[in-house]
Amino acid sequence: MSNTRLGSKPAELYLAVGLALSWWEASEDFLMGIFRRLCAQKEPTAFETYLVAPRQSRSIMLLSAIERHVPPYTPGEKEVLISGVKRLEKLASKRNQIARGYVVTMNKTVDGEVVMQGGFLVSALNAGGVQIVRDPKYSYTASEIDFWRDEVRAVRGTIMDAEFAAIEREQNLENALDSEEKRKIAIARGIADGNIPAHLFSITPKDT
Repeated sequence: MSNTRLGSKPAELYLAVGLALSWWEASEDFLMGIFRRLCAQKEPTAFETYLVAPRQSRSIMLLSAIERHVPPYTPGEKEVLISGVKRLEKLASKRNQIARGYVVTMNKTVDGEVVMQGGFLVSALNAGGVQIVRDPKYSYTASEIDFWRDEVRAVRGTIMDAEFAAIEREQNLENALDSEEKRKIAIARGIADGNIPAHLFSITPKDT
């Protein structure tokens, strides 16, 4: 029985890498959208910092925003969002490997037996020649990269479902309000955001 690990065609690897990184950036973009919705108006400096922060720092900032800021999420939505952000953080290390690796066709033997044959995405440590002299830190086939991509897509999908559920609930609640209630809420938000001077308004107790 052969123990040879078979690689992929170079074209398959290039396609797999492109699709994987595209889906990763799509997930990053959606997370940025969540942070924008929660913080951009109330804390513009925080959002500007998020845009330039390293990925691990962005994850910490987003988790804090999900916990602290309105609009409130249900306990289930919050659990899904927090779990999803943490899961993407774990997947980030392989993203970096995929982004920094290069495609090589190899025919590696150990004790006269072929153990790796075909195209692989490998660590750049071994750049500089066709013959692999040292073992790469990592090596992926197209199917292995596709598997990682599908994990990213699945996590992104659960995050999107939770976020859209919260947005839809908020919109439904707002649509149920009459025009006067909407006006009062708009004023309250303006005061909270610092756009309307609070001293211009007073709270009148509702008649009982």
